[in-house]
Amino acid sequence: MIKLLFDFIQFLNTLAPLLMSLAILTLLSVLLSKSIKKHAAIYYTVFAIPFAIVVIPLIGRWFGVEIVNLGRVIPFMGNLTRDYIHAGTLGFPLLVIIMYMGALDMKLPWVKKLMSIRKELSILSGFPILTHALMRIGRVPNAFGFFTDNEAYMASGRVSSALGAGLSSFSFVLGAVMLALFIPLWVTSFDSVRKRMGSVRWKKLQRWSYALYAMLFIHAMGIQAGGMLNPRGGREQSKPAVEAVATIAYAPDVRDAESQVPQQRTGRGERGNRNAVQPAGSGNNTEAARPAAGGGHQQSPGFADIKVGSQTKRYIHITSLFLIFGSYLYLRLRKRLMVND
Repeated sequence: MIKLLFDFIQFLNTLAPLLMSLAILTLLSVLLSKSIKKHAAIYYTVFAIPFAIVVIPLIGRWFGVEIVNLGRVIPFMGNLTRDYIHAGTLGFPLLVIIMYMGALDMKLPWVKKLMSIRKELSILSGFPILTHALMRIGRVPNAFGFFTDNEAYMASGRVSSALGAGLSSFSFVLGAVMLALFIPLWVTSFDSVRKRMGSVRWKKLQRWSYALYAMLFIHAMGIQAGGMLNPRGGREQSKPAVEAVATIAYAPDVRDAESQVPQQRTGRGERGNRNAVQPAGSGNNTEAARPAAGGGHQQSPGFADIKVGSQTKRYIHITSLFLIFGSYLYLRLRKRLMVND
């Protein structure tokens, strides 16, 4: 039962990673609100480490200096830095949490806990957001090419849809504008900078956060829609929407079905073909379908065996974006109407 639950969570994470990250980070922010408030400097340091691991080698390459990327040397750091670069795991959900605070009912206890650490969450979000932006900023000049020299861009062989390429290019250019807006909003979240600005100037600047949220939606939608119309620059092959992987019965001396593929391709006599694992339901799988000797048993398929095509995932991402930002607008308008009444 527990394994089934974890498999289901893993399956949901592959389908709608943004929604899963948003739910998990919201829960952690509420549970750790007192700790984050009390030990904010420690959390800043922890979040700054992956940022430094990615950004320092990146800036070094810009100036022709090669610096060892620890994310490639330390396995678990590699996973963490990938989450930082992707932004959908940490940076984007944190911005959504901060955005939602202004639309939620302040009387709710868990909302009060989130509001108590809004400044801290704003600062924490900056590290993965800046990591993502700096890693993607190199695509902006090429994206400009779609508008400045469209003929050469279209002739590059990376375009299967002019509309898709245009949406992607616009989204990358908009990302650069967002970076220019996000940096002052992020820097002024620090108390020392905020005190020097004064409350009036600080509030005026922070109103630009609404423009940032709107651009965030347009940017994310443009990336997803552009990728659907022009997958991987026009080179990606179409894939089935949903594919259930057949149940595999393991032979006594087999641990990984993938390891049998080279034997099938190289044709090492009848023995190699007999040992090959065959999917259940094929025409010649009588021996493979029998339980393995020594108490082995046939494995049943789980949620992790369901493969979802890239286009289907993009549809789910777009639906998630509409759900998140649509709900925010509804809650924001409802709160405004309640205040006016």
